[in-house]
Amino acid sequence: MRRRSDFVIVAVFAATLLLVVGDAAAEPQVFELSIRSGELPAEQRVIRVRQGDDVTLRWTTDKALTLHLHGYDIEQRLTPHKPVQMRFTARATGRFPIETHAHGRGGERTLAYVEVHPR
Repeated sequence: MRRRSDFVIVAVFAATLLLVVGDAAAEPQVFELSIRSGELPAEQRVIRVRQGDDVTLRWTTDKALTLHLHGYDIEQRLTPHKPVQMRFTARATGRFPIETHAHGRGGERTLAYVEVHPR
């Protein structure tokens, strides 16, 4: 019986250590993104983070629009020249589109992608 309780203690300790190390590896990621005439600069069209990261996307725009981050179901209204933050923890891995919905006009358009890579 002693061996079994020792095994349980070691297993619980190892699981706890993995959780602590995994959380310690998560990093805050902040991206400054500026939309002009409905476009982002080419170098800002793919946002790469790691699973578990705390992500903040700081948006500015010159035209009113709404952004939708698919996969995380986050929607944010942007008004011209007023910074807005979109915050989330990157839990789901994959490539998620950020679409624009222009006010007063129909249609959706992919503006950028968030890529969440496994740790």
